[in-house]
Amino acid sequence: MKKYLKYITIIALGAIVLGCDNYVDIKTEGRLIPEETENYRYLLQNSYVYDISYGAVDVASDDISFQNDAQTTALGASDYYRPFVNLYKWSDQIYLDGELDYNMNSLYSALYNVNIVINEVMKSKNGTEAEKLAIKGEAQVHRAFIFLTLVNTFGKAYDATTAATDPGIVLFTTPTVSDDIKRTSVQNAYDIILSDLNDAVNSGLKPINSGTNVAFPSRASAYALLARTYLYMRNYPLALENAEKALAIQSTLNNLEDFEFSAFPTRRFDSELILSKWNGYSSLSYAPQILSLSNELINTFDTNDLRYVLFTQPSSSFSSDYTIGRSYAKEGLTGESRNAGPTVPEMMLIKAECQARAGSGDLAMAEINKLRQKRFRAAQYVPMTAIDSKDALIKVLAERRRELMGTGGFRWFDLKRLNKEPEFAKTITHTFAGQTFTLAPNSDRYQLPFAPIYFEYAPNLQQNP
Repeated sequence: MKKYLKYITIIALGAIVLGCDNYVDIKTEGRLIPEETENYRYLLQNSYVYDISYGAVDVASDDISFQNDAQTTALGASDYYRPFVNLYKWSDQIYLDGELDYNMNSLYSALYNVNIVINEVMKSKNGTEAEKLAIKGEAQVHRAFIFLTLVNTFGKAYDATTAATDPGIVLFTTPTVSDDIKRTSVQNAYDIILSDLNDAVNSGLKPINSGTNVAFPSRASAYALLARTYLYMRNYPLALENAEKALAIQSTLNNLEDFEFSAFPTRRFDSELILSKWNGYSSLSYAPQILSLSNELINTFDTNDLRYVLFTQPSSSFSSDYTIGRSYAKEGLTGESRNAGPTVPEMMLIKAECQARAGSGDLAMAEINKLRQKRFRAAQYVPMTAIDSKDALIKVLAERRRELMGTGGFRWFDLKRLNKEPEFAKTITHTFAGQTFTLAPNSDRYQLPFAPIYFEYAPNLQQNP
């Protein structure tokens, strides 16, 4: 694992070194050691290194259903798509022996870079303390996102009673690798995530980054990721507090009616986007990879809902071989991959869920209606109502599923956390090539297995059961 991580680090840093060779020193031992503050700024300028997520996990959720025979045949016959099929079937092994998990590789490669910044920038030369703190804060937001994504992909859903002993992920916090690589606990991961984000909100980050800078962390994004983290921890008072802090900085919503007959904004022009984190996969890149949406999800939409009208399309519009169902279509409007980064709607949904859980059903519905009003034509909008706070919570969670469908692992991570609550625990099924696969609540398969290749380098890395 040590040798392997060095290889991926060399690859990840290669583009940076080539792009910034006037600013960095390469010492004889091969380690990148920027010495001046501006070099750490350059290290973070390569935003494509950090603008990533674990996108493959979307196909594992109940939002997705490969219903068309042509799609099933194409996916089943392709070595390239085999991991997607295995994820869809919740297989014991996602990658063949010798195959790399490129999603995980990308995240750990980015982690090496941000650890360089976090550990060294404050000792760098010719920069003010304010400049150094802000650069470190950016890196801490990136690291928090990486750890939050990985621990929710490979670790159990957070449970305060077991998190200290539940196996989490390998937590590198320095730009080095250990000979004895082991997983630490879920609690350890969350402790670092919270520490990083709380440091970041006080580090002097810009309040908002937008336009071409939307992939760079802002103070709003640090609060937003704190809200997401506390939501996954089921600490709803602190999730609410941080969602409100994020919304106090950035709260603009897109009115979907404005884009029904005009171009939908790409992420650099998307005022809802707080921090860009590309999915890593585009469902429109190749026809077999199209995200076919489950009938269960589609049936939750009012057909006047502009998310239904704009962001889903009949599967037949993607391929003449597809005759069943509807597929996710937003990428066709933007030409961009799905986003896993925090958005204004996500913060509103967190706020509403926390309000409903606190017994304030009326406040929760007011927040949801503020969002829904921008998702319907004005002439067709009807406010949603709830009979009590429990009904409000059910409706908020349904709205969350619609708003965040098919993107960033949101539904998969929600299934994991909601399975901790008996009233929301759910058994889901997928059918593929005539076989039916079932995933029970709290199944071990909610923790993805590590690719076998990593055990060649890390024999003490604990595999998920």
